[in-house]
Amino acid sequence: MLARTTLWLKNKATSSFVQRYVQRFLFSGTSALSGRKTNMSQGQGQAPTGQDQDQVTGMVCLESDLQDGQMKEVEVEEQKILLVRTQGLYSAVGSKCSHYGAPLIKGALVGDRVRCPFHGACFNIKTGDIEEYPGLDCLPSYKVKVEDGKVYVSVNKKSLKLYKRVKDMSCRVPGVRHTVLLIGGGPASLLCAETLRQNRYEGRIVMVTRDTLPPIDKPKLSKAMHLESTSLLLRTTDFFQQHDIELWTQKEAVSVNPVEKTVKLNDGSLQNYDQLLISTGCRARPLSCPGSELEGVRILQSYEDAKEIHQSCVGKKAVVVGASFIGMEVASYLADKAASVAMVGNCSYPFERSLGPEIGKMTMQMLEESKVKFYMNDGVVEIRGENGKVKEVVLKSGAVVETDVVIAGIGVIPNSDFLKESQVEVDSRKAVIIDKEGLQH
Repeated sequence: MLARTTLWLKNKATSSFVQRYVQRFLFSGTSALSGRKTNMSQGQGQAPTGQDQDQVTGMVCLESDLQDGQMKEVEVEEQKILLVRTQGLYSAVGSKCSHYGAPLIKGALVGDRVRCPFHGACFNIKTGDIEEYPGLDCLPSYKVKVEDGKVYVSVNKKSLKLYKRVKDMSCRVPGVRHTVLLIGGGPASLLCAETLRQNRYEGRIVMVTRDTLPPIDKPKLSKAMHLESTSLLLRTTDFFQQHDIELWTQKEAVSVNPVEKTVKLNDGSLQNYDQLLISTGCRARPLSCPGSELEGVRILQSYEDAKEIHQSCVGKKAVVVGASFIGMEVASYLADKAASVAMVGNCSYPFERSLGPEIGKMTMQMLEESKVKFYMNDGVVEIRGENGKVKEVVLKSGAVVETDVVIAGIGVIPNSDFLKESQVEVDSRKAVIIDKEGLQH
C-alpha cells in the first residue's frame, strides 16, 4: 500500500541511497519531471564558466610521471589540484574534500572514485561529482590535455580559490501541482530535495522540521558548542528560496494518513502529498533516574542545547554520562572550559563496543591528560539537588560526584511516535520496518 509513496530514512542516509530512491521510484510516471533544462541556476560555490581569456594553463607533470591508479597533487597558479590517471587517461579535480576540507591525496582511489580519508565521502574523479555521503557539494573539475609527453591542466581564474561546487538545479514551474513532502530537517531531507531539483523535478517540495534553523551540520554541535548558527548551516535560507524548496521550521508532524495522503501538523493544519519522505531521524535519550528533572540536567539535541551546555559549564563542574561519541566529544570540548569534568561509562573503556578496547584505552588516556576523571563500569543511580538545581551525582559504585551540570549522551530514540496510528509499521524499538530499498509496502 505504501510502496512508491513512503520512504523512511535515518538522517545519516547515503547520497547514493537517496538518489536511487529518487530515480527509481519517485520519478516513475511523474508528470512533474522535465527532460529539458529549465530554470537552471548556478549553485553556491559553482566554478564559473568563463571565456578563453579567463583560462590559465600550466604544465603540471610528464605523462610518464603517473601510472594507472595513481594520484598526484599538482599546482596551477599556486592552487593545489588533484591529478589522477586511470585507464591511460588523466583527470583533474579539486584537491580538498568538500565536506571538511581533507586532502584527497591521502584518500583511496578505487576505479573512477576517490574516497576522502576523514569521513569516507566519495567523488567521481572525471566529473568531480559527489557520489557518497557525508558531504553535499561536488568538487570543481578541470580540463586536462596531454601533448608531447607533457600534462597540462587548464583552470578558470575565477574558480581557482573554490574547492567545492553545487550541481545545477531546476526550479518549480507554476501550475505543476505534484507535491513531495519531506518530514524532517536533516541532511537526508535536504539531499532528497536537492537530488529532485538536480534531476529536473519541477513540482512542489515542502520540508517540515521542528527545528528553529534550516538543516545544520549536527556532528559539529558536540565538538564546538560555541559556534554561531551561521557556521553550522548546510545551506542558507537564500538557497532554499533560490531553488523553490519550501522550508517550514518549528512545525512537527503529529500523524500520517497514507490512504488519504495527508500529514497533520502540530498547528492543526493538513498537508497533502503525492510522495512522502520520512526522515525524522532520532532524538537524544534522556536520563530516567531520580533527580533527572532537576535544573542542570541536559541532553544535546539542538543548536540551542549546545549553546546552553556551553554557557552553563564554563567555570563550573560537569558530569558527562555515556562514554561513546557524543559523551567523549562533549567531555573533550569542556575539558579546558569547565572547572572539572567527570565521565561516567558502563563499560571498561570509552568506545569499547564500537571501536574496541585498544582505541578506547588510548582516547581515555588522552582525556585523562586533560584532567577528565573517568568512572568506568559504573552508572548513575540518582541525581541529588538543592533548591531545584543539580548538586551531586550518585553512582552504582557508591561514589558521589559533586557537579553543577549533568550532560547525558546515552543513546537515541527513533522519532516515530507520530506514526503510531498511521498504518506505518514499526518494531518494538519504534523503528520503521522497511525493505532493502527503504520502502514499506
